[in-house]
Amino acid sequence: MHSALMPILQHAGNASDIMITLSDFEYNCKKCRKNVHCCIFKDNLGFTFVGLDDAKTIKKKTGKDYGYFLNYSKFPKRLVYMLMHDDPSLEGKLRFSQLRDKRLLRLKTKKDGKCIFLNDKGRCDIYSIRPNICKIYPFWEIRLMDGKLKIVSHDEIPKCGIIKSLTKKQKDVEKTLSKKDVLKIKRVFKDIEKESEFYKKNIRNFTETNGLLTK
Repeated sequence: MHSALMPILQHAGNASDIMITLSDFEYNCKKCRKNVHCCIFKDNLGFTFVGLDDAKTIKKKTGKDYGYFLNYSKFPKRLVYMLMHDDPSLEGKLRFSQLRDKRLLRLKTKKDGKCIFLNDKGRCDIYSIRPNICKIYPFWEIRLMDGKLKIVSHDEIPKCGIIKSLTKKQKDVEKTLSKKDVLKIKRVFKDIEKESEFYKKNIRNFTETNGLLTK
């Protein structure tokens, strides 16, 4: 078991006893291994999507130009293929629908694959204003036939140590969260849905106006 999870799970006698809060992730993610860290991307096959409103907020709060933290270059063919064939209910398929000429607005990464805002101490420099997807990862939501939202693991095969440990005890990820955090995640996910439609309508004007188009 991931050592960082012991304080969370040591009293979990059965599946109904497991409970985790989003604040637990803020503490435990600092101890995450680099090969599975959600803010470190290997081989240019991962990314952090940034909505237009989030981009504007980051620019305003950090004082950094868009060119410093935004990447709108074309995705490699392998990544486009992965998004195309992702589970229709998960994030990859949503991002595929947002592609324009194989491009998607995302945070830049450093040469070692780390997010541009992940500092040397393993902390996020923009945590309070991080993009919506960062606020709910490693969770995602799916819409059921009746229209209701259901919280699931973000990845079909979870790599996050916390999620992997939790699902050994309880397959229903939503039941491992407090009611407060369930409501919070669902609220952010609704924002993600709205953000997606706004993005599709306005990304061309945003990138052209701000000189973000590259080869």
